[in-house]
Amino acid sequence: MTSVCGLTAPEDIELAGDSQSLLVGEMILGGRLMALKIDSVTEEPRELYPALSVEGAADWGSDDCTVYPDQMTFHGIDLSERENGQWQLLVVNHGLRESVEFFQVVTDELGTPESLVWRGCVLAPDGESLNDVAALPGGGFLSTTPFVGSELWSIAKALVGFNTGYVRQWEQNSGWRRVPNTEGRYPNGVIAASDGSQFHVNMYIDGLVKTFALDGTELGSATVLNGDNLSWGQDGKIRIASHRAGKLEMVQALEASPETNLQIPFAILEYEPGNGEVKEIFVHDGSEFGAATVAQQVGSKLVMGSFKGTRIAIVEVDE
Repeated sequence: MTSVCGLTAPEDIELAGDSQSLLVGEMILGGRLMALKIDSVTEEPRELYPALSVEGAADWGSDDCTVYPDQMTFHGIDLSERENGQWQLLVVNHGLRESVEFFQVVTDELGTPESLVWRGCVLAPDGESLNDVAALPGGGFLSTTPFVGSELWSIAKALVGFNTGYVRQWEQNSGWRRVPNTEGRYPNGVIAASDGSQFHVNMYIDGLVKTFALDGTELGSATVLNGDNLSWGQDGKIRIASHRAGKLEMVQALEASPETNLQIPFAILEYEPGNGEVKEIFVHDGSEFGAATVAQQVGSKLVMGSFKGTRIAIVEVDE
């Protein structure tokens, strides 16, 4: 295992269009969006936000959210290509507002990120707390609401069997709607098929990954213990970060300082939505790096982030 240091709470990671660069968001107030190349881990991560970010036309989001964010807290992020070929980065932001932010990622001819242009935002509805986001064709997106109100109280309710959240959909013409049938105990990571026909969401405390059609029809599910974020592999399968610790230990981790390098065991799973098969591709006791929240696999390298700590971890696995 090798590490890239100099980061704080690198909770989510996206693979850029050049299939080599990673975009890493820091889940701390005043957090940065960093870019680095996985085949050159000796290079310093490059700061895109705020250093190389500018305000553009706020035309991708909603009409009531048009102020450029001077500070961000990056949670779930999702990179996709819009219909006009521009690269779009969606960000769940817990900074000075609870929102989903739109950024255009400016790249070179190879798809390597060079800078950001902010293109608008959408305020979270009804004071809800958001977790993750997934782009849909046409400029809309899905997001998860794991809880409303107190997080610790919501976790307590979930542990005794109460649903605490759901999946929402936002479209520019119609705004927010709750996706029917998606209620669960702490919905966490969400990821969508490129054509928007279906999506997959981790119900963290239920211990399930579920697949839905966009109308809320459940298409399948599989057992995944404490599933956090999901990411598409280059083989078309999904990678899921799975925490292997008790709920009390995870609650205590939530209360730790952002720079704390956690020692929580975890596994990275490979999930095949077509047949519901789940298998472990990497398991770690947390001694060197703990509580992985996301894994991006590029070739033989598995790159992992965490919601606390000062580094991302890289290991070699079978392709």
